[in-house]
Amino acid sequence: MNRPTIFVMTALVATFFCSPGSKALAQQPSPSSVTLLCKTSLGGRGAAIVTLSNLTTKTIPKGQTLFAMRGNETIKFEAAEAIPENGSVTYRTNAEAFQEEGDCTGWYN
Repeated sequence: MNRPTIFVMTALVATFFCSPGSKALAQQPSPSSVTLLCKTSLGGRGAAIVTLSNLTTKTIPKGQTLFAMRGNETIKFEAAEAIPENGSVTYRTNAEAFQEEGDCTGWYN
């Protein structure tokens, strides 16, 4: 492949993995992870709503990568704005594991 093709393919892959609701490959919470309250609800048209709530006493900074896991599927989001103490953020996803209402596991590192 020539250089422009490699550059375009790299940019496309980076966009996919950094887009809201993208799958996080083999990501698991670690002992140092900060736990977030995670709930799912139905969003219509094949989409699910994932709500992550900050129950800590610290503000989660804008740009922080947040994770949600249900079953064997983990997705990641980027905080578009700072999430204050007791604040929450809602994202839409079409990830199959999140298509039922209930609890999920949320965290950030």
